[in-house]
Amino acid sequence: MEEIIKDINKRDINNKFKLFIINNFNKRTSMRRIQKFGGWLSAMIMPIIGLMIAWGLLTAFFIPDGWTPVQAINDYVVGNIITYLIPILIGFNAGRLVHKDRGGFIATFVVFAVIVGNQRNPGFAEGSSASPQFLSAMIVGPASAGILKGIDKLLEGKIKQGFEMLVNNFVMGFLAFGLGIGAFYGMPYVFNSITWALAEMVRFLINNKLIFLAALIVEPAKIFFLNNAINHGVFTALSPEMVLGKGKSILYLLESNPGPGLGALITLIIFDKKQRENAAGASIIHFFGGIHEVYFPFILMKLEMIIALIAGGLVGDAIFQIFDAGLVAPASPGSIIAIAAFIKSEPMNYAGVFLGVFGACGASVLMGSLIHIIMRKKYKKMSGQELDNATKKLEEIKGKKLNLNKNTIVNLSQVETIIFACEAGMGSSAMGASLLRKKLKENEIDVKVINYPVKELPKDCKYVITQSQLTDYAKQKAPNAIHKSISNFLDKQFYDKIINEFKEIKEINNEKRETV
Repeated sequence: MEEIIKDINKRDINNKFKLFIINNFNKRTSMRRIQKFGGWLSAMIMPIIGLMIAWGLLTAFFIPDGWTPVQAINDYVVGNIITYLIPILIGFNAGRLVHKDRGGFIATFVVFAVIVGNQRNPGFAEGSSASPQFLSAMIVGPASAGILKGIDKLLEGKIKQGFEMLVNNFVMGFLAFGLGIGAFYGMPYVFNSITWALAEMVRFLINNKLIFLAALIVEPAKIFFLNNAINHGVFTALSPEMVLGKGKSILYLLESNPGPGLGALITLIIFDKKQRENAAGASIIHFFGGIHEVYFPFILMKLEMIIALIAGGLVGDAIFQIFDAGLVAPASPGSIIAIAAFIKSEPMNYAGVFLGVFGACGASVLMGSLIHIIMRKKYKKMSGQELDNATKKLEEIKGKKLNLNKNTIVNLSQVETIIFACEAGMGSSAMGASLLRKKLKENEIDVKVINYPVKELPKDCKYVITQSQLTDYAKQKAPNAIHKSISNFLDKQFYDKIINEFKEIKEINNEKRETV
């Protein structure tokens, strides 16, 4: 009997322990936190992408191996932009995100100190040369701004009237002095170690012909809206050094390749009659517009299709590797047009890039077709509402419920501006805002629609639309707003529902005016 009781207690303890682990895992390592961190990384880089594209064009045209070499531009412009201008702008933007303009200014000062410190101490290996300090700007920038923000909070309300400007300027001055000296002497050792470790990892994968295995991580991570974090937070930060050495970087292709997503959408066009029209529209936006987020809900609807994406990614990346393919600048957005614009001018490079894209598409179609044949009984039972229920699928994967909107905080008649927010505020949110803006105009509803990064949502905004995976985070940033969650950016019913809500309010207001 005692043994039985011990066994029961043991089981009970084990069950409690399992529940504890599961609950704490969901709380502490939730997808929301990962997405928040990813949002930080992409928010630092995304506003600078246009300038990085400009730098890519300069290298494509004017470096000695470019289309139209110009020595003066190569010597005085190309190198200085990537060495000084872009890292300093990243640092400023990162600091501004933490502590507005004051954070941006001190971040700029400290990042500059790191850059010149790196030129004095470029690396451990003999013959090392100074490398672009993107990663250091992404770490030092927000860190220095965070320290200043903490000091400003400590001093808040304790400075005598009339001395605010004096104290604030001296606080920033002394802090910038101390952090700048420390960054100049100490930080190159830290960041040379990080850069060396990451570069060795990438070099190991390339030398051992294993870089294609990156698809095992990249493709599943993209589905959970970590695409910008991976591309701009990691690959874009590591690529400039490869571009300076080889004139191109394969890392620019690993995440931006539209082939796997296109293949998955083509598979749905072939096999899924209910979603054929939506998938066809999404495939055009995805492949030519470069907004990869449009195919994510279709994959969440049929999670088995992640295997098709991985297969496409592996094949595409393997072809890029075999042909030693690469781009001269980040393809952002990940459109076939942007990719074609930044292919280094070499016949085999053109062949490798296009074969990689369409090879990935073909592999994704083949694997997706096989999945649909195997799962045909299950897919036949799926209702037409399955795409709308993709959000619930994601909730199960994440182990948490999304608290959807109860529009009771703000009166709809008070709304003058609708904010469409996504992780970076430049891709899917811009497309969604454009669609909604057009529908509002057609229905003569005078409401402004703008797109925003979710991280920068104003606290006093009144109406917010976000991807369903970002709704909880948006509610934290704007707790008093009406929040709407969208899972499929091409969902006409979603936009029509919003239009009908505003129409009703408009009619009620008109009736009130007539009564008065």
